[in-house]
Amino acid sequence: MCAKKLIAAKITLKADKTEAFIEAVKPLIAASRAEPGCISYTLYQNPHERTSFFFFEEWKDQAAIDFHFATPHFKSFGDQIKDMTAGPPEITILNACVPPAAK
Repeated sequence: MCAKKLIAAKITLKADKTEAFIEAVKPLIAASRAEPGCISYTLYQNPHERTSFFFFEEWKDQAAIDFHFATPHFKSFGDQIKDMTAGPPEITILNACVPPAAK
């Protein structure tokens, strides 16, 4: 079984909060990328729905995710954006496993 994990998280914002959200997320991304179990941490914006953002995060294992969720920068980010969002985030955690190639 593979330990590596991928988080796909969708956040939908209120119409007038896009720029404030982008500024608020910059310190979170920098701090998260510096965490020992982080492989990648990227934010994308839907070009057709400008208030729709997606985090795609690769983590070494579940322990790295648990550590991330407990960090001060992650917790404070949630507090910072609670009035910016149009609803709760949609979060999916996936196992990034591929069987070996056939010979």
